[in-house]
Formats: sequence, structure tokens, C-alpha cells
Amino acid sequence: MQENTDYLNQKSYDKKVFFVSLIVVFGVVILVLAAIILIQNTDEFKYDERLDEVTEDELEIEKKWLIDPERIPYDLSGAKVFHIEQTYINFSPEIRVRNINEGEQYVFCLKYGLTKDGVQRNEVETQVTREEYLELVKKKEGNTIYKTRYQLLADGEIVAIDIFEGDLSGLAYMEIEFANMDEALAYETPDWVIKDVTDDVNYKNGHLARFGIPQE
Repeated sequence: MQENTDYLNQKSYDKKVFFVSLIVVFGVVILVLAAIILIQNTDEFKYDERLDEVTEDELEIEKKWLIDPERIPYDLSGAKVFHIEQTYINFSPEIRVRNINEGEQYVFCLKYGLTKDGVQRNEVETQVTREEYLELVKKKEGNTIYKTRYQLLADGEIVAIDIFEGDLSGLAYMEIEFANMDEALAYETPDWVIKDVTDDVNYKNGHLARFGIPQE
């Protein structure tokens, strides 16, 4: 009789342990899922996700606007900041190198096949070493461009604000790169910008390196 009682008590205990363990596991799963959802809703995650979307292939689809630096509506204090020294080593096709944040990155870029509307072109970009960069800049053509880029996620888009320095001081652009042409065509020009200069070759960086700020 005692053995039966002990058996029943052990069985009851085992059931309790099983259900407690099940509840703990279920709780852990819920916490993990909640953490994943929380991470996916953070601005940093959304920024990275959108950046991957618009840079996943070698086709650049981009629009550009001339802006007044005093009328920028975004809070740039939380933006990613890139100090860029941009040197062209060929203009046709367009080949340039960048020194970003005083040697944090060195980037080689080839751009070609610009469409008449100025929105699309092919872009091949790769990291290079400091030594490779220093050799490439020896082939410099035109003037080196100096600018500070503030990049942030705004209304679901990666917005790049370029504030030029040196010979181009006073000039400022807003650029947005899109994942496809439908997105680019659907995006409406904001009312705070000066004008859309996407199709104006005079406002392309390569043209600035050769001829400076466009004369209106």
C-alpha cells in the first residue's frame, strides 16, 4: 500500500515538474520573440535593413535635390556622420576614390551608364587599402571634393545630407537612393528643398570636381 502511495506521489510530482518546465520554456520563448520584435522595431535595425535593400545590387537608383542648409527639417544630431575626401581619377567612365573619416575607410568606385533622367546608373564599389588609395590619388583629375555627409532614416528612406566644404562651401544636397524605379518615381519632392537637380549634370559630383559650383 505504501509503495502504491509513493508511486502516485512520485507520478504527481513528475507531472508538476513537467508542467513547471513547460511553463518556463514557454516563458523563455515568449521573451526571445519579444526581444526579436523589439530589435526589429529599433531605428538602427530599420536603417540597416533599408540600407541593404537599396544597395543589394550594382544598380544605383538615386534622386538629388539642392537644399538650403538652414532649412533642413531633420535632427542631424542622431545621424551617422561621414567626413568625405573624394578624388576623381577618371571622368568617363567616372572613377573615384574616397577617404572616409580620415582613414576609417578607403573606397574605390566605378560609375557608368547614367540614364538621361539622371536617376539610374551602374555602380561598382569596393574597399581598398590605404596604400592602394595613396597610389590611386596620384592619378587625380580635377579638384578634390570635401564634404560632410549626414545619413539617417527618415520616413522609411535613407536620407543623405551633403554639406560641401572648401571651394564648394555653401553648396548642399539631399540624396535618396531607392530600391527600384517605382519607388523613385513615386517619391514626391519635399516642399522645403530648393529644387530637384537629379537630371542636371551640372550638379553631379564629377562635374563639381571639374567646374565647381554651377552658375545659375
